[in-house]
Amino acid sequence: MELRFSITAEHTQLRIGALLSQEMLKDDQLRARLLDHVNGFQDRLLAPLLCCLGLVGGMLAIYYPAREFNPQTVVSMALFALIFVVGWWCCSARLLSGLRARIADIRAKPRVPFRSANRRLIEIKLRTQLKTTEGIYRLQFDDQGFTLINTKGKGATGALAWGQIVRLKVTPDFYSVACAKLDSQGKAYHIPRHSDLMDADSYEQGLQLFLRRVPVLAS
Repeated sequence: MELRFSITAEHTQLRIGALLSQEMLKDDQLRARLLDHVNGFQDRLLAPLLCCLGLVGGMLAIYYPAREFNPQTVVSMALFALIFVVGWWCCSARLLSGLRARIADIRAKPRVPFRSANRRLIEIKLRTQLKTTEGIYRLQFDDQGFTLINTKGKGATGALAWGQIVRLKVTPDFYSVACAKLDSQGKAYHIPRHSDLMDADSYEQGLQLFLRRVPVLAS
């Protein structure tokens, strides 16, 4: 049996609307993981960095007036280092706790840098990918499986045996079927629920016959 349908720019826009929120969620989760990683790195470096800055700054302040090493300079540096280390040991906890509290307050403020730009980039990427699937299709199926052919040659011809199908997804506009390989890649064959190339009743009857052959339940 054969069904004929077209995937149009309107279908593409509908699919973008459905996929965009999913892709934005993935992008938000990725940025959150990266931010947590950066924040953890900053937290680990905070105390050593401040200690090194204070110690090096003091050493340079002792060295630069004369800009030469002599016994007096070396002794002054050693005494400063000893006093600084003792002072850091005694006072760093209070200093760091206040500083970390301030950093935590700054991090707690809601920030969504570049989110609108990311959204536009993701939408452009989706549109570019989905435009390649637009065209006029023939869906041929028999007892062994189905073949999906783009009559304009824009997209690759695909075929699956019934036993290969592991997922059937139903949306307001499409039936989507996928084998294990396609499903693992987040891909599927998309079949519109309505056709502008066939009589509505004939197309619906053909779709129901197709769906009865699919060996998995719809999700």
